[in-house]
Amino acid sequence: MAVQTALSPREFVERFKAEIAAHPKLRVNHPFVRGIQAGTISREHLLEWVRQDYKFRNAVPRLAMLRYLACSDPEIARRLYEVVEEETAGLATGSAGHIDLFVRFAAALGLSREELDAAPLAPATAAHLYYAELIIHTRPWFVVMAAQMAAEGTAPAAMAALADGLIKHYGLAPDDVAFFTVHVDADEDHGSLAEEIAERYLQSPALQAETREVGLRRLELLYDTWTIPGY
Repeated sequence: MAVQTALSPREFVERFKAEIAAHPKLRVNHPFVRGIQAGTISREHLLEWVRQDYKFRNAVPRLAMLRYLACSDPEIARRLYEVVEEETAGLATGSAGHIDLFVRFAAALGLSREELDAAPLAPATAAHLYYAELIIHTRPWFVVMAAQMAAEGTAPAAMAALADGLIKHYGLAPDDVAFFTVHVDADEDHGSLAEEIAERYLQSPALQAETREVGLRRLELLYDTWTIPGY
């Protein structure tokens, strides 16, 4: 989608969402997700995926706080602080801190938090972590948040698919996969907030193009982190 002509913010959001939906690197279509759904991913592959995904999940509360601190819109800032509360304590969903849910999931597969912390970063995981923080410091806060349409906004379908496959094929109980089921609703809410921010702030072709660039890069990096070397 070339963003050169003047689009209204609403038109941009609709076109960008259509482009995202057609993108070849949607996580719901990742071979890992499809393999979990089919039960064909080996235990070793699954455990290495867990080790790498943990690295990002463990950083999310800090990233959420940085996004909140960067926001200059009091109304949006209140809602971004609610995201921080959800990530750290699960207040909105009545669950628990999201990293705590992920650690519970890992424990059900036999991985301790100490093992997760000690696992080395794969290059793709490191690239995504560094980029996710870099843009907070170098791009307008509303561009960073609007670009979440291509990041958190694409997560619910993949999370639902993973939860289903992990229960069906890997011996996990619903409580073990609460991290994934909680994110189906939470990330839909965060995606809606990203759209609202886009409609409020992306008034120029330049800002729309910048958001598209950042969003598609996040989408691609998120996909690449789920591609585990050697599997």
